[in-house]
Amino acid sequence: MKMYDSLKEVVQETLQRNKTNPATPDPIKGNNASMLTDAVEELEKFIASRIGRLKVAVRESEALLAGEAQHAKQVIDGLKTNIAALEAKLRQTEDSSRSKEVAKQKTEEELTAKIEALGTKLRETEKIVRDKDTMVQGLEQNTHTRIQGLENQLKTKEKLLVSRSKEVIDLKSELNRLKNGIKEMSSFFKQSEVLGTVDGQNNSAVSSKGEMKSAGEKPAASRVQGQPAAVTPPDAAEENVSPEFFKQLTIELTQILGPMASMIVRDHVEALGETVEKFPKVRVSELLETISAEISDEKMKNGFRERFARVNGFQLATP
Repeated sequence: MKMYDSLKEVVQETLQRNKTNPATPDPIKGNNASMLTDAVEELEKFIASRIGRLKVAVRESEALLAGEAQHAKQVIDGLKTNIAALEAKLRQTEDSSRSKEVAKQKTEEELTAKIEALGTKLRETEKIVRDKDTMVQGLEQNTHTRIQGLENQLKTKEKLLVSRSKEVIDLKSELNRLKNGIKEMSSFFKQSEVLGTVDGQNNSAVSSKGEMKSAGEKPAASRVQGQPAAVTPPDAAEENVSPEFFKQLTIELTQILGPMASMIVRDHVEALGETVEKFPKVRVSELLETISAEISDEKMKNGFRERFARVNGFQLATP
C-alpha cells in the first residue's frame, strides 16, 4: 500500500510539472507531447489497473492473513487449552508419582521389617531344629544302647530257653523210660499170673501176690502220667492210628495256632509217652484233650474238638 501511494505521488508530480512549464507550440513537440500524454495516461491506467489488482491481492492477502491469524489464534487457544490440560495432568501425574513413591517407601519399610522378622524367626527355628537334632541323636544313642541291652537279654533268654528245652527233653526222655519200665513190669506181672495158672501150684498165693504188686504199681503210673491209669487190653493196645490221622490233626491245628502246630502235636504225643509212628487209638481222646488245652479261645477250642472228632469218628469227653 505504501509503494502504491509513493508511485501515485511521483506520477502526479510529473504531470503537474509538465502543466506548469508549457513549451512553445511546436508541431513536432506538440505531437510528442500528445504521445507522451497518451503514454502517461496509458501508464496511469496500467498502473491503476495493477494497483487495483494489487489492492485486491492485498485485500485477499489481508483476508487470508486475517483468517490465518484467526486460525492461528484458535490454534494457539487450543494449544493453550491443551497445555493447561497437560499441565494439570502433569501435576496430577506428579502427585500420583509422589503418592506412589511414598507408598513404595512405606511398602519397602514394611517388607524390610517383615524380612527382619522372618530372619529372626528363621534363626530361632534353626536353633530349635539344631536342639531337636541334638536331642534326636541323644535318643538314638540311648535307643541303640537299650536295643543292644535288650538284644543281649534276648540272647541270654534264648540260651536259657534252649537250656530249659534241653532239660525238658531230658525230663521227657526220663519220663518215657519210667513209663516203659512200668509197662515192662506190668507185662512181667501179667506173665507171672499166666504161668501160675498153667502150673496150678500155689495159685492163690501167686494170684494174691500178683494183685498186690499190680495194685502197688498202678499208683506209680498214675503219678507219672498225671491221670488215672487204665488197663489196656492187649488187642486194643496193638491198634495204632494211621499216619493220615496226625496229618489231618496238624492241618486242623495249623489253621488255629499257626506253623507251630506240628511241633505242638509231637510234644504232646511225647508227653503221653508215645510216638507219632505208633500211637494207640485208645489214647486219641486223651491226646485231643491235652492239645485242645493249647487253644485259649473257648469257641475255637470246642469247634476244633467237635470238627476233628466228627471227621475222624472219635468220641470225646464233655469238657
